[in-house]
Amino acid sequence: MYCQVKDEILFIGREEFEKPIESEWIIEMKNTEKYKPNGPIFPDGSINWQCPCMAGGSLVAHRCGNYFRELYICMKSDDKRDPSEKCPNEFVNWAACMQNMSDERREQMRKAMTQDSEELKINPK
Repeated sequence: MYCQVKDEILFIGREEFEKPIESEWIIEMKNTEKYKPNGPIFPDGSINWQCPCMAGGSLVAHRCGNYFRELYICMKSDDKRDPSEKCPNEFVNWAACMQNMSDERREQMRKAMTQDSEELKINPK
């Protein structure tokens, strides 16, 4: 009858145990800059859609995610102007999608955001 060894037991001495590991993999893992969590923007300037600040990608994968992407890209495109003034159309599209607004209500909201007139008010549904 033939018996196959399932496990192999290795023994090492104290000197070998206390010696620092010099594996290339360990050295690479010590490079914390490479594995450091990123914010909404990667070091190369591209957008990190998987950032926890974007709900780990849920905002982008949402049914209104295409509107959110357009809004975020627009808001990041020019840092000189106030974000609320930069992209009113993109914001209206995203907000209207999130709130399931009708096209008529969406246009009322768009006009209210793009016109400086205080006379124009949005009527509730």
